[in-house]
Amino acid sequence: MTGSSAHPLRGYALALVAGVTWAGAGLISTWMHLDPMVVTGARTLSSALILGLSLLIFDRRGFRVSTSPRSLGFLLIYGMIATAGMQFTYFSSIKANGAALGTLLKYLSPVFLLVIGALLFKRRVRFLTAIAAVVAIGGQALAIGLFSKTGISLTHLGLIWGVCNACFFTLYTLMGEVGNDHYASFSLLFYGLAIAAVFWLIVLGPARVIAPFLHFKPLFQLLLLASVSTILPFSAYLVSMRYIDSAHASITAMLEPVAAGIGGFLFFGQPLTVVLLVGGAISLAAIVIVRISDLQRAQ
Repeated sequence: MTGSSAHPLRGYALALVAGVTWAGAGLISTWMHLDPMVVTGARTLSSALILGLSLLIFDRRGFRVSTSPRSLGFLLIYGMIATAGMQFTYFSSIKANGAALGTLLKYLSPVFLLVIGALLFKRRVRFLTAIAAVVAIGGQALAIGLFSKTGISLTHLGLIWGVCNACFFTLYTLMGEVGNDHYASFSLLFYGLAIAAVFWLIVLGPARVIAPFLHFKPLFQLLLLASVSTILPFSAYLVSMRYIDSAHASITAMLEPVAAGIGGFLFFGQPLTVVLLVGGAISLAAIVIVRISDLQRAQ
């Protein structure tokens, strides 16, 4: 559960790219005005097709993976459970809680990663890393208005879906980190998306998944969603864990809600509040704290 320490700043930059471009998914999905579940299925299928075509043109070796039962089992679990499960629970959490609170609950993942690392992998939980996780969650909670007078309601069902989503995101992160030792990052991402796409085709039915491809505007939006807010962030996130610890990558990617708020202001005219900016500043402080933790560990 540790990344390479050769170029940690590269890892943090990639995790930041992941968080910022993940934020675009919600914005583009809002622009599409389609059933979020259908968008998820079509997004996964289009991402798998684009990435598969890219590998076919530029690096056919990316299709080569071990056909051992262990390798195939890992990829099946990674795609069907980790990837599709993360997508399904995220959609359910967003539906129950709204986008802001659903995204915040997703980022309970760094806490889960620290606990799992300590219990299962006997890793020492560094004080600064634990502080950074708490600070980052607090910053995001402030940014989405959790502490405002109007408040954000959280139902029991919403909490269950949010925690489930954090668990699946944690599983996705852990399997991605382990998979980096055995597969090229783009190969791992492709097979995860391809298997998840098959899952959505079965669950939703081919007609619903393919429907957005049949008209120009949703097709354009879908291609933008697949390339900018799916392939780019997921690949950046996977590669970031080659350079930094998975918990640190997850904490760094927590700028996603703030980026979504800024994007909403730039593209949809949504209000840009002081609270959002302060929350973003606190989240940036959390990244600085985990970087300091890295430097202390290197001494």
